[in-house]
Amino acid sequence: MARLEERVRKLEATTDQVDLRGMTDDELMAYAGEHWKEPPWGSRETVAAVLTLVGRTPSTFPVVPDHLLPPDDEDLP
Repeated sequence: MARLEERVRKLEATTDQVDLRGMTDDELMAYAGEHWKEPPWGSRETVAAVLTLVGRTPSTFPVVPDHLLPPDDEDLP
């Protein structure tokens, strides 16, 4: 059990030192590639790097609250 705790402590120490927001887009992609694991999700580091990269680009779809949508119920089942 001590060996597992040592590994967890080492992993946490490594991830705490990474500043994803301070990285450029190319650095984020390189970092994600370094930590890639087989699908479906990859490693925690890869997912964090990709989400940081995606979060930098604003959505092209406007966000419209439901109460501002027209009351059109023709297309509802």
